[in-house]
Amino acid sequence: MKVKNGLTQGELGVQAVYLRCAQGRIEWKYPRGALRVVLRHGTSGREFRGCLRISKNLNGVQIYVEGHRKLHLIYSTSDGKHPELLRCFNSYHGQVALYVEAGMVFNTVQKELIRFSYDLQPVLTEALWDDLDVCRPCSEEEMLRYYCISDFVLQGKVSNLNHNKALQRSELAVQITRIYRDSQESRILNSAQGNNKKTVLHRPLKCATKAGVAEYVFFGRWTLENMIVQCAPRLSDWRKVRRKALKKKNNQCQLD
Repeated sequence: MKVKNGLTQGELGVQAVYLRCAQGRIEWKYPRGALRVVLRHGTSGREFRGCLRISKNLNGVQIYVEGHRKLHLIYSTSDGKHPELLRCFNSYHGQVALYVEAGMVFNTVQKELIRFSYDLQPVLTEALWDDLDVCRPCSEEEMLRYYCISDFVLQGKVSNLNHNKALQRSELAVQITRIYRDSQESRILNSAQGNNKKTVLHRPLKCATKAGVAEYVFFGRWTLENMIVQCAPRLSDWRKVRRKALKKKNNQCQLD
């Protein structure tokens, strides 16, 4: 977490912040002028997709992504969008510069606070320019890799599907039949007690997700407190891939 204090910088000017963490939170106390927040994914220089979740609204706050020749507005308290909508962006040459503008001078006595969280996900360079890359089916190689690196791997059936236009996501209510992995230390189990284990998974609305009656295996990651699906093969297809990998001994980790 990075905390900045606007009172130490006066009312005008731009304060610079440089971060290399894949996830984090910015807190700006007594905001004055603007922050220029430069984000990188570690020291690898890899390209990434990033998203912001605004934790607290303040009148006049605006957040821009720096482009080649101008700033691109991605958040404003007056943009009319749902306050919980994730604001996302792509890196350029392995970094992104966010320009956070306080917009007005706040009362110097009252403690004002701008707070937002961010999450960066590495991608191949080509994927940055393919808007539907996150929607395509996974290859067998990707299934095996996601099984090993995903934050969660669940088996279950979709009991309900809701397309949430305000938050630009499809919400899949899943009846869980098996949990292969939960990296958040039983976070899923804590929200799915008893025999009726259910959870809600998310996919981008642009993927036009459809719910089948089959049983699926869901591979995904926690992104700003949301469970985002990265791959969801049918259980029958996953079993075939698993058997083939075990036979050829090309699995990257233990396949339960």
